[in-house]
Amino acid sequence: LSPISTFRGSKAILSGPAGGVVGYSETTRKILGKDSTLPIIGFDMGGTSTDVSRFDIEFELIFETSIAGVSIQAPQLDINTVAAGGGSRLF
Repeated sequence: LSPISTFRGSKAILSGPAGGVVGYSETTRKILGKDSTLPIIGFDMGGTSTDVSRFDIEFELIFETSIAGVSIQAPQLDINTVAAGGGSRLF
């Protein structure tokens, strides 16, 4: 999290899915112990999309991605999203 004094909107891109990565990594580390070196796969299915990520001792960052054909060049967690959530239907 960022203090309000240093917050920038460009750094909040995909902050919702990023919160999920932080949440599952911290929860799993509390269960397994902070010294665990097991990598963790995160699977976060919502109503319309599913986010998949990996945590291996530290957060995995990427610096460029493309979303809906728009290139985004900003540091962010490596999260892959597919448009298929629990409420999605294929006709």
